[in-house]
Amino acid sequence: MAARKRVQGAAVPMPDFVPFQHPKMTTSLPEGSAWIHEVKLDGYRMQVRTERGRVRISTRNGLDWTSKFRALEALAGELPDCILDGELVALDGKGEPSFSSLRSAIARGDTDALIFYAFDILFEGRDNDLRPYPLSTRKARLAHVLAEGGDHITDTIRLVTPLNGPPAALLRAACELKWEGIVSKRLDAPYRGGKDRPDSWVKAKCRPSAEAVIGGWTADGPAFGRILCGVPDEGGGLRYIGSVDPGRVPGLARKLETLRTPQSPFTSGPLPARIPDVHWARPHLVVDIEIAEFTSSGKMRQPAFKRLRTDKTAAEVNPDLDA
Repeated sequence: MAARKRVQGAAVPMPDFVPFQHPKMTTSLPEGSAWIHEVKLDGYRMQVRTERGRVRISTRNGLDWTSKFRALEALAGELPDCILDGELVALDGKGEPSFSSLRSAIARGDTDALIFYAFDILFEGRDNDLRPYPLSTRKARLAHVLAEGGDHITDTIRLVTPLNGPPAALLRAACELKWEGIVSKRLDAPYRGGKDRPDSWVKAKCRPSAEAVIGGWTADGPAFGRILCGVPDEGGGLRYIGSVDPGRVPGLARKLETLRTPQSPFTSGPLPARIPDVHWARPHLVVDIEIAEFTSSGKMRQPAFKRLRTDKTAAEVNPDLDA
């Protein structure tokens, strides 16, 4: 069978980490046989690297988190040498992805039940770079590599399979099921990691969201108030996009206290002239915020705090408000 014949890619030594390819935001998913469509899972983007049974599990910015996921490490060590791209997910009692359950499991150190959903393979073998090959080829190789690991790994390492149906209908169904959205990918495209987001991967979310950097917070007497958020601007500063109530996030107040600074990090944007009981923070912490939209002045409308991003640095936040 063609899928069982190993593809010889570019002879490049397998690196410790490969920069991820990220999808562009869209409001209209592409149609046609040149594209496949996958569920956008609500978890942590991870890279699993196996070489001679030794495993490294990396976050989207290359941090080594292997020690946090011993069950995944053990099963990934049974795979042939490879680098896999995918999403680490926790399932709730209904079998649906739950980001809060994922964070809780990691915080407790109870990660054996987490599932790595693999959707791409970047290397097969220690010097066999598959990134130049089309996605259709990489998908076939991914299925073969996971099959070589044996049936017993599928409780922890699973293959992401494309969805069938018109993309608009798929997105509607995803939103009805409370999924995060849909990612569409061109079957003939190579893998292009890095800061640029090629047109070969696009995503549509059920509710718009923004990645933002915390630049300060307010206090209501002794109580924690709202966090002040921004995105990188063209001058290397921070552009204010509004504030949001984070609710109760364990450890957030303590983290912000360690980042306290006397000067505002915001250099642009419609920052209000007077903010009572404000405290400024060095711009290091990243958050995800769901929004209705951005206003014409670039502020968030109807923001709702979603999560603290411990897997992402402020330098990685996309300054485009629609990303």
